Amino acid sequence: MNRTSALLLCLVALTAVWFATSRASSPPASVSVSLAPQVEGSKIYFVPIGDFPGEKLDPLVQYYRRKYNLEITTLKSIPVDPSTRDSSRQQLMAENLAAALRTAIPEYANDPKAILIGFTSEDMYPASKGWQFAFGWRLGNARAAVVSTARLGIVYVGMPLDLHLSDTRLRKIVNKDIGIVYYGLPQSTNPKSVLYNQIGGIEELDEMGEDF
Repeated sequence: MNRTSALLLCLVALTAVWFATSRASSPPASVSVSLAPQVEGSKIYFVPIGDFPGEKLDPLVQYYRRKYNLEITTLKSIPVDPSTRDSSRQQLMAENLAAALRTAIPEYANDPKAILIGFTSEDMYPASKGWQFAFGWRLGNARAAVVSTARLGIVYVGMPLDLHLSDTRLRKIVNKDIGIVYYGLPQSTNPKSVLYNQIGGIEELDEMGEDF
């Protein structure tokens, strides 16, 4: 090996070491020091609705505490308001469900620093849209959102095997709500963003990332 080749190999090796070291020492892309609530002192509350198991929210609470240093409180379950149910479609109406969430716990709904996120295991759709269903719905100005897990177990041809896929999908929906309602982040046209605003089905949800 001549001297020029040896120098080139050394340069390549040094570049590789520098790249690996810089990646390891850089903070994860998911952690942003600029993230701050749009209303100082805001607090997030998770609310099980109907038969949604409250204990299913425990891993979510731990996740947000660990990753974003958010202290989220899970409140007692509230019943499904009959006015939210569309019997002809066997679905809940998302707008009514979000409004009923606020009505059921007025002490939190009337707190300008309280953000409510309700969880239902029933399927829902927005009556104001021509959609067949919705994974989530927000009343942004009212600091309330609802999430449905009814379709998070859907599988399709070609999808990778992932035993935790439903949990990942749930986090994406809740991350989007927290990003918009708590942090005040704008929605995105990037299909890889957790703030993507054109989720048409489960495949689009799977394509999204989890981080802000």
